[in-house]
Amino acid sequence: MYRIVVRFEDRIVRGTVQLEDLGSVEQLLHNNPHSSLDTIKLRLIETGEEEHISTANAKAVFFVKTFDGDTRHNALHFHKNVPLVPNLWVRITFFDEEEIEGIISNSSDYVLEDGFFLIPTDPNSNNRLVYVNKSGLKDFHILGMRNPPKNLHKI
Repeated sequence: MYRIVVRFEDRIVRGTVQLEDLGSVEQLLHNNPHSSLDTIKLRLIETGEEEHISTANAKAVFFVKTFDGDTRHNALHFHKNVPLVPNLWVRITFFDEEEIEGIISNSSDYVLEDGFFLIPTDPNSNNRLVYVNKSGLKDFHILGMRNPPKNLHKI
């Protein structure tokens, strides 16, 4: 059985769902990773009634260990003491299906600006530096984080 908390801006709904109604965690994550929980049938804790809850306007659907929670718990954040990695390793695909992998700055430019600079990671590429106009992109994937290439000054 899953214990579920659906949090909305103005209310919280608590209930349970049988495992067979949703599937295992592995099934939820791996069999259909792009599925959504548009509605969820919960047995409400407050009333014991079963109700279909729309999650369209919910902040999130939390699968919890207990309904009590711990208001004194300080969340463990691993990222607070991790050094900043200055670059991202990305794969971009243009509308004409050309793909390029490369290194971009780990800044807001690739999100907020019309384009960004990319250093190709293919050592046999003729390209030393590429300015990518985002309007020409079909797809964009972050593959990982990288330190700057050692040969950056040779560009």
